[in-house]
Amino acid sequence: MDKALKFLVVALFVLSIAAVIFEFQLYGQRETLKGRTNKLSDYVVKIAGTVELPPATITDLAVSENIPRLIVAKEQLKQYFKMGDDGKPSTVTTGVGTMDDVLNTILNNADRQHVRLNDTRGELTQTRTTLGGTSNLLLKTEGILGSTSNLLVRTEQELADARQDIEKKKTEIEGLNGQVEAGKADIEKKAGEIAKLTEKVSDCESKIDAGKRYIEKIQKELKVCQGQFDTNSVVRGLQGQITVVNSNWNFVVIDVLPESSMIPMTDLTVQRGDQLIGKVRISEIRKDQRIAVGEVLPEFQQLMPAKGDNVFY
Repeated sequence: MDKALKFLVVALFVLSIAAVIFEFQLYGQRETLKGRTNKLSDYVVKIAGTVELPPATITDLAVSENIPRLIVAKEQLKQYFKMGDDGKPSTVTTGVGTMDDVLNTILNNADRQHVRLNDTRGELTQTRTTLGGTSNLLLKTEGILGSTSNLLVRTEQELADARQDIEKKKTEIEGLNGQVEAGKADIEKKAGEIAKLTEKVSDCESKIDAGKRYIEKIQKELKVCQGQFDTNSVVRGLQGQITVVNSNWNFVVIDVLPESSMIPMTDLTVQRGDQLIGKVRISEIRKDQRIAVGEVLPEFQQLMPAKGDNVFY
C-alpha cells in the first residue's frame, strides 16, 4: 500500500512539473497571439479612418467640403460573438454588434470609394483626350495659315522686285529716246523685256489675289475651330467663387455667376480680397448646375486656394 501511494505521489509530482512546463509554453504562445491580434486591430481602425462616407449623389460629393470618414472603435473588433438579450455572448458570429458586421461595413465602403476613384480617372482621361484633339487641330490650322502668309510675303517681294526692274527698264528707254534711229533694235529688245516683266507682274498679282482669298478662307475656318475656345468672348470681371478645394487632386469647384461667360481652357485669376492667390484653368463647365471645375496652375500659385476665394478673368 505504501509503495502504491509513493508511486502515486511521484506520478502526480511528475505530472505537475509537466503541467507547469506546458503552461509556460502556452503562455508564450498566448502572448504572441495577443500581440498579433492587438496590432491587427490597431491597423484595422487606422485603415477604416481612411475610408470615406460619401453623400447620396455625385453632385453632393462634388460640393462637399469635408467628406466624413468611417470611425471604428477598437472595442468593436473584440465582439466576435453576438451578445444575447441576457448580456452573455452567444454562438452567433455574424450580424449587428459583431466584428463580422464591422469588417463588412469597412469592406463595402472601401469598394464604393474604389469605384468612385476609377470613374473619376475615366472622366479625366476622356476630357484630356478631347482637349488634346482640339488643340492639335488648332495648331495644324495655325501652321497652314503661317505657311500661306510666308508664301504671300515671298510673292509680294517678287512683285516689288519686278516693279523695280520695270522702272529700271523705263529709265533706260527714256535715255535712248534721243538715239531713236541708232537704237531701234535696242528699244525693241527692251520693249520685249518689259512685256515679259509685265506678264510676270500680272502673274504675281494673280498669285497674290489667290493667296489673299485662301488666307481669308483659312481665317474663317480658324475662327470656326476656335469657336468655343476663343477667350476673347469671355467678359472680363468676376466669374464666380470657389466652393470646394481638393488639395490631393489639385482642383477646385467654382460656383459660377449667372452672367458669367467663362469657357473651357480659360485661365482665371484667384484672389482673396486684394491678395493674389494664383490661377486656375477651367477644364469642365456644368451649366445646368452652375458649377465649373478648374485645375490649379502650380506655376502661378502663391497660396493654396480656399473656399470663398473670388475668381476673375
